Amino acid sequence: MKNKDNLKTTSLSKLTLKMAAGAIVGAILGASAAVLLSINNGNSFNQAAQKLISGIQNMIFPGLLLITVLSIILQEIYYSRLKNICNSLADADDEEFDELDYKEEKTGAMLMTSNLLSYIGGIVLLAFGYSMDYLHHSIALGACLTFLICVFYDGIMQARYIKLLQKTHPEKKGDVSSMKFQQQWLESCDEAEKEVIYQSAYKAFSFTSKCLSFLLLLTMLSHLFFHTGVLAILVVGITQIILSLTYNRSCVELKKVKVER
Repeated sequence: MKNKDNLKTTSLSKLTLKMAAGAIVGAILGASAAVLLSINNGNSFNQAAQKLISGIQNMIFPGLLLITVLSIILQEIYYSRLKNICNSLADADDEEFDELDYKEEKTGAMLMTSNLLSYIGGIVLLAFGYSMDYLHHSIALGACLTFLICVFYDGIMQARYIKLLQKTHPEKKGDVSSMKFQQQWLESCDEAEKEVIYQSAYKAFSFTSKCLSFLLLLTMLSHLFFHTGVLAILVVGITQIILSLTYNRSCVELKKVKVER
């Protein structure tokens, strides 16, 4: 009993020290930023930010064009590799199957990561020119059309990826266009696949929770010193609330089902 109490006390002490250290580091960084801003009256930072945004705006169209072209090339390469792996799975023996199954998972992950990066990269790049002044430029039309082409291609590639997996593994169910696709797909997975999904989902939840806490602090400091607005703080805060509420609700519902049985 004493060991348990000592362990709890030690854990609480470590947590307190970590929080105190974080507060001290935050105070030092905040004070340093405040001093620098007071010395420069914020002008140098604002001017540098404006120059950076103006420079990025000039590169939006060629940047989006580059992202789209590289995205298509990269995703087609990964899709071709994945297709070859899936074709080999049909004739694989027990010794080869596990290795091919791993390659299938890895190549599919690389394909979907490339898909996501091109989509998010396009949005972030386009956001720098998302203003009425930029939209009045003739080049803005080309940038918007390029972005739409990139998004359309990414959506089509996701559908092709799912169809390929369903062709290779006929037991996999789910309509890509359905809002319940993820639920349908999960229900068609076996217990081993579900275990992998659950563990991966929990790791994603834990890491995302930490990232959101850091981003919340970052957006607060950014608004305090650079007047970036409260919208970013609200978005990050609401996202963290939704993530935690969804997790807690799921835990309660699963416990409720267990009790009702």
